[in-house]
Amino acid sequence: MRYTVFVLAFAAAGCFTTKYTPVVHLSIEPQPNVNPASTVDKSLGVRPLQPALPYKQDVVYRGSEHVIAYQQGVMWAELPRDTVTRALVDALTETKRFADVGDAADLRVPDLILTGQLRKFDEVRIADPWMAECEVRLELRAGIERRAVWAATLCAREPLAGNDPAALAAAMSRAVTRIVEQAAAAIVALDETALGGETRP
Repeated sequence: MRYTVFVLAFAAAGCFTTKYTPVVHLSIEPQPNVNPASTVDKSLGVRPLQPALPYKQDVVYRGSEHVIAYQQGVMWAELPRDTVTRALVDALTETKRFADVGDAADLRVPDLILTGQLRKFDEVRIADPWMAECEVRLELRAGIERRAVWAATLCAREPLAGNDPAALAAAMSRAVTRIVEQAAAAIVALDETALGGETRP
C-alpha cells in the first residue's frame, strides 16, 4: 500500500508531464516609401483583407509543390491580414491623395472602397535560397453602385538571408513593403475622372 502511494506521489510531482516548448513570435515591420500627390476630394474606405484559409497566425511553409505545412513552435505576432491591411492604410494616407483614408466600417459613406484577399504568406523552401512570398488581390470600387475602378493581383518574393525565423520575418517585411508600395503607386496614378473627384491645390 505504501509503495502504491509513493508511485502516485512520484507521478503527481511531474514525472509524467509533457515537455513545454516555447513559441517564437515573428514581427513583420513593413517600411513603404511613397510619394505625396495632389489631393482629390474623396474618402477611401479600406476593408480588412480576407485571408485564404491557411493564413492565420501559424507560419505556413512549402517544402514541395502543391503541399503546405505549418511550422512547429513559430507563429506570426499578429494575423498577417491585419499587418498587410494596416500597412496599406498607412501608405495610402501618406500619399495624401485622398481627403480621408480609414477603415471602411468607420467611414459613414466612403466614396471609394478598397477590398482584397491575402492569397499567399509563405516561406518557400523549394527555392534556393529559401524565399518569403506574399500575394494579395486588391479591388478598388467607387460610388454607391460600386463601379470597378482598379484591380490587380500583386505578388512579391524576397530571399531569406538564412534558414531561420528571424530571416523569414525580415524577408516577409520586405515582400509586404514591395506590395504596399506597388498598390499605393498604382492607386495614386489613377486618373481623377476615374476616381470621380476634383483635385485640391
